[in-house]
Amino acid sequence: MKAIDVLKMPWHLLALAGKTKSFVHNPLIGSQRLNQWGLHRQRVALADRTAWTRRARWVESLSADDRAAYARDGFVVKRDFLPAELFARARAEASAHVSQVRQMRQGRAVTRRVTLDLADAGQLPHCVAAANDPRLDRLMRYVAAHDAVPLMYLQIIIVDPDRGGQDPQTVLHRDTFHSIAKAWLFLQDVGEDDGPFAYVPGSHRLTERMRAWEYQQSLQAASSGNVYHARGSFRMPPEDLEGLGLGPAMKVAVPANTLVVADTHGFHARTPSSRQTLRMEIYGTLRGNPYGLGFGVDPLAWPGIRSRRASLLDDAADLAARCGLIGNSWPKVPARRMDSPRVD
Repeated sequence: MKAIDVLKMPWHLLALAGKTKSFVHNPLIGSQRLNQWGLHRQRVALADRTAWTRRARWVESLSADDRAAYARDGFVVKRDFLPAELFARARAEASAHVSQVRQMRQGRAVTRRVTLDLADAGQLPHCVAAANDPRLDRLMRYVAAHDAVPLMYLQIIIVDPDRGGQDPQTVLHRDTFHSIAKAWLFLQDVGEDDGPFAYVPGSHRLTERMRAWEYQQSLQAASSGNVYHARGSFRMPPEDLEGLGLGPAMKVAVPANTLVVADTHGFHARTPSSRQTLRMEIYGTLRGNPYGLGFGVDPLAWPGIRSRRASLLDDAADLAARCGLIGNSWPKVPARRMDSPRVD
């Protein structure tokens, strides 16, 4: 163990009670000895039990069909989500919007986004209205098992198969060891060849075979040659799914104005496309402490913060990057029309 890790040991210990997942950045989480004794396995099991306990208090917030879809598959699909007039206005203003944006490149894929906080309603009123729909909010809270405010964005994904290396999002994976809600309200049709979201139905459930698989991964994750796997976002070879009692990943090809909310603790990926694609969507994410009881204080909901929650978190990340505390995954790029194929 490095000397700096000894000094940071109180922080490493506290991290066990939260959502920290990296096997390489936390020597306790990455300890083969502790994981042989069941550390990771118990963190996963406790997070699962706690999540279902929280959801049991919110069953009245969703329809029986939505609850059943989540329990069975790990994701919920709702077509014709927005009223037709609101959807048409949101799509039109999204594609025409011109502003400075944040942009991330991952191999062949470039993701561009702007926030959809309430404070952004002056520029994107219909997109903000869609992103703050109470039905979307309730569904995300249920799937994430976290009673907090989601972060919402207008997002464009541009993929060029002839540029860059492999997009790591096209490898079947889970984001972390506990439930997370991610939402996509698609502003365009997403066909089989458009790089659709894919999900392994039922892979969010903690079966006995899944418990055993998690245990085996924990014993070797810290030494994995895949940086994402080592950081706790476990990769899953498709040929190993059958051994867990799971079928293949299902492409979620859907028409425009379809909402998909998924628990990305389950195995999922972005389907590779053989041609250049551009997809426009309203995107949301919600993750919290997997061991919380569900009635804690949510600072993002405080007055003066809720109306610009995503912007404030982006600004905080910028400050941390300038101080050298973290890397800048979402740098700002010059103003452009949101649906422009130009990338920097």
